[in-house]
Amino acid sequence: MSISAYVSSFLDFFYPRYCMYCNRNLNDTNEQHLCKDCTKQIPCIHAACCPRCGATLGPYITATPQEGCSACRGKSFYFDTLTFITYYNGVIKTLIHKFKYAKHKFLHHTLVNIVTTDDKLSEVVPHIDIIVPIPLHWLKKMHRGFNQSELLSAGIHKYTGKPLYTNNLRRIKNTVSQTQLSKTQRKANIQNAFFVNNPRMFKGKNILLVDDVLTTGVTASECSKKLKNAGAASVHVFILAKAESNRLAV
Repeated sequence: MSISAYVSSFLDFFYPRYCMYCNRNLNDTNEQHLCKDCTKQIPCIHAACCPRCGATLGPYITATPQEGCSACRGKSFYFDTLTFITYYNGVIKTLIHKFKYAKHKFLHHTLVNIVTTDDKLSEVVPHIDIIVPIPLHWLKKMHRGFNQSELLSAGIHKYTGKPLYTNNLRRIKNTVSQTQLSKTQRKANIQNAFFVNNPRMFKGKNILLVDDVLTTGVTASECSKKLKNAGAASVHVFILAKAESNRLAV
């Protein structure tokens, strides 16, 4: 047995590994934080989706980034396209909750692996120049200990080699959670919450704007507005998990 195997056995004895969803013991497997059965429960989105808003499309419906689909046609988004990996429910919802709110920072390795092994990332990468995470207010980041979007962005940066800009787009308003707010309240809550330090860094760039969860799209659109005002050529929102509702509230 190699030294690394001895070390691994030692750690498994004192710090046994369990699946973060079903609590199955993982000591006799190669899995780190999620068992194979639970990994298979994370739905891969094979259905065609609107490139503009992410809504799933029927078999005879087409959509373009410029015009969108019936769910988003006529709506004003500041981002150009929206791509998501999976839906925000079941296994992935539990992982994200434990990652963010139980401060299980180590889970970002599992989440990054889900992102970087999905074909959707390789499809959007040729169209972007830089990666920008949606920022947290410094008080919230200090309380949580990390910005989940930064950790996901760092994993995408490592996988793609695209430059990562983490401090130019800033959240200057410590907003309350959007979860229980109405559409009007969400827009008022997030208005003027973001600021670009140096617009020249974004001028003419095609930006991949990264976040973990998207529910209504209000935050992503407001960030995109600031990036476009700073001179960005295009903004492509990239999300790990999207709420199952087909319609954005922007």
